[in-house]
Amino acid sequence: MKPYSVGDAFNYGWTKFQANVGPILLGLLGLMVVSSIVFFIWNLITGAILGGFSGSDAGLVFLLVSSAFSALLGGVIQVFVQAAITRGALAITYGRQIEISTLLNTDQIPQILLGGLIIGLATAVGTLLCFIPGLIVGFFSQFFVHFALDKQLPAVEAIKASFAFVNQNLGTLIGFYLATIVAAFVGALLCGVGLLVAIPVIIIGQAYTYRVLQGEPVAP
Repeated sequence: MKPYSVGDAFNYGWTKFQANVGPILLGLLGLMVVSSIVFFIWNLITGAILGGFSGSDAGLVFLLVSSAFSALLGGVIQVFVQAAITRGALAITYGRQIEISTLLNTDQIPQILLGGLIIGLATAVGTLLCFIPGLIVGFFSQFFVHFALDKQLPAVEAIKASFAFVNQNLGTLIGFYLATIVAAFVGALLCGVGLLVAIPVIIIGQAYTYRVLQGEPVAP
């Protein structure tokens, strides 16, 4: 098997993105539309309720609670989108035909949401402890969705597997992680539209990295 390199991971991600651009972008746009509708409805509901409080103390409490729920809702949507793209990326590495239904499959979603909640809480606590521990949690847990989907592991076991996998390939994955940050930054500079390309390329490259570093074959 060809030795792993970060350049090969990104080349693979770019090539496979081009080959599957239709279903990937349609799936992403569909998820974005649904997310926007959900947030719009939520804002209408909270806005109507807040209007009835007219600046009272109860209104302030409700505002804080609704803000917390909005953050939670945003986190759930983010995890769902990440799982959708990762599911498609893993299918690509197996040589399977990717379709919109592949991205919208809900298999393992409860475990992924639970894992996302655990990681989110750990990251929040780590961020409070001088920020760096939060970054470490995010770095070591970056493959938990892959293990949850690919190996059908429950949330806690998938997180443990991600930590062990990253630890075993620490030097290589630091290089890949830094490259993904640069790619995402460049995508964000292009009026945000570049992220529609950068994010799928990164996640397909991540799936390639996940498989190759475990010694598993990847579909050409």
